[in-house]
Amino acid sequence: MNEALNQSKKLIVLTIIYNFVEGIVALYLGIKNNSISLLAFGFDSVIEITASLVAIWGVSSANKNVARKSEKIISYSFLALAIFIFIKSAYDLFNTTKPEATLLGVILATVSILVEGPLSYKKLKLGKKLNNQVLIAEAKETLFCLNLSILVILGIGLNYLFNVWYFDPIAALLMIPWLIHEFNEHR
Repeated sequence: MNEALNQSKKLIVLTIIYNFVEGIVALYLGIKNNSISLLAFGFDSVIEITASLVAIWGVSSANKNVARKSEKIISYSFLALAIFIFIKSAYDLFNTTKPEATLLGVILATVSILVEGPLSYKKLKLGKKLNNQVLIAEAKETLFCLNLSILVILGIGLNYLFNVWYFDPIAALLMIPWLIHEFNEHR
């Protein structure tokens, strides 16, 4: 059991390192290209770093109250991102704020799928093995980033290929129901 716990901590640290780099690149590209999909992607990286730090705290503690508080903090990160996506997407759609097309954003999201898919799967498997709800919630945050990567590719990819700017905010809006579901499940 200790080996599984140590492995989960190593995966969480790897998640933090990867998301730090991914977040900087996504936020830069999102600001530069006015892309809500990339901004949400970048903010999700920041949220995922926070969730990972909280998860290390929760996984390391034998205190059930600490674990429960950790899970709640992670759940509220889902809600915060849903609110941000809704506000920015609605603003962009109503004001016809067109994002610039970016191939680098598509590449970043593709790399994220290749990195975060295996990471989320391994953390989820370990969380279930350890029966640790904090680790499961943190793994779902990583899985969300994987799903967001797919929508980022869809939104900015269609904009890049066909110059249909509104797919960027629409793709971001499609994540809100999943975010609300995860918020409700872990709060």
